[in-house]
Amino acid sequence: MTMEDPVLVVTASTDITLWVSRGAAGDLTAGAMDVLTSATPVVTVEEIDVVGCRPTATDIRVDLVVEVQVRTAATEPRAVETALCDGFGIIAADVSAISS
Repeated sequence: MTMEDPVLVVTASTDITLWVSRGAAGDLTAGAMDVLTSATPVVTVEEIDVVGCRPTATDIRVDLVVEVQVRTAATEPRAVETALCDGFGIIAADVSAISS
C-alpha cells in the first residue's frame, strides 16, 4: 500500500456528469445508478436525482445530483472529485459538501 492508496471513506454531496449507454436496461436513473455502483471508488449511493441529459449517437450524457460514499486518499473536495472521475463512465464531479 502506498501513501496515495484510498484509505478513507467519506460521504460527498456532488454534481456528477456521466455516460449511460443507450442500451442500458431501465430508465436514466437506473442506468446512472449502474455506472455509479460499478465505479471502484464508490462505496454506496445514498441519494440520486437526474437533473439533465443530452443524448448522443451511442450514449446519453446524464447530469446528476447525488450523495455518495467514496473511497479517497484525502478529504478535500478536489481529492474526492479526482477519485470519482477515476470511475469508468464518470466525466466530471463537482463536490459541494463532504462529511465523514
